Amino acid sequence: MRSSFADKPVVFLAVNSGNPKNVVEQHAKSNKFEWPIWVDDQRETEKPFNFTISLQNIYQCMLIDPAGKVHRIGADDKAIADEVNKYLPEAKMVFDGITVPEKLKAIARDLELGQYDPGLGQLVGLAQKGPKDIQETAQAMYDKLKPLAEQGLERAKAAEGEGKKYHAYVEYARVAAWFKGTEYEKTATAALAPLKKDKEVQEELAAKEMLDQAKALLASSKKADKDSAPAVLAALQKKYPNSEAAKEAAKLK
Repeated sequence: MRSSFADKPVVFLAVNSGNPKNVVEQHAKSNKFEWPIWVDDQRETEKPFNFTISLQNIYQCMLIDPAGKVHRIGADDKAIADEVNKYLPEAKMVFDGITVPEKLKAIARDLELGQYDPGLGQLVGLAQKGPKDIQETAQAMYDKLKPLAEQGLERAKAAEGEGKKYHAYVEYARVAAWFKGTEYEKTATAALAPLKKDKEVQEELAAKEMLDQAKALLASSKKADKDSAPAVLAALQKKYPNSEAAKEAAKLK
């Protein structure tokens, strides 16, 4: 079924609930599983639906339509295909109208999924210095993605104007990371320099580092690591109580 929709604006995702990343990776490799997999070791995906996934009800299928609405649908092939085809006319691919050559299909797939780093930078490099037979297509694909940079820079400037320096930092950092080797990266990097010296931004970054540490502990397969995570979350909330990371930490406790 996935192959039958391969060139259409449809993405099949697997959601693994309750297993650590290393276990999922091993399963995917041993079964040559090529779909994107969302590793949800904290079982967050189950909470909105008020049930626990087990071997008794493992075949759960959801469809997210082009408007972002979630639909629970049947898990058999016909039910899935019927629902996908129902919403297909409303869906659009980023690179509609561009014939993507084989050499660019892997990058195109990642970009269609919103995985811009490092794909976007690779695309820029190919547009500038790639083989002549793909330069023009790479440039056309890049032109489709330029609005991401322009919109990101606009949001960053607006956030700065409202005094939201950390939000501005996040937007500039995203543009700099995604658009490597372009004028957008230079503009974003220049704007980041003064923000890095700001106390509020420094505290938010330090808080995020603690949050990432706690998440890594929670995702560990070792009981000792999981047990130590609450202390890190508590320390984060005490040290940086007004940070964005502290708000997220409160939900993880």
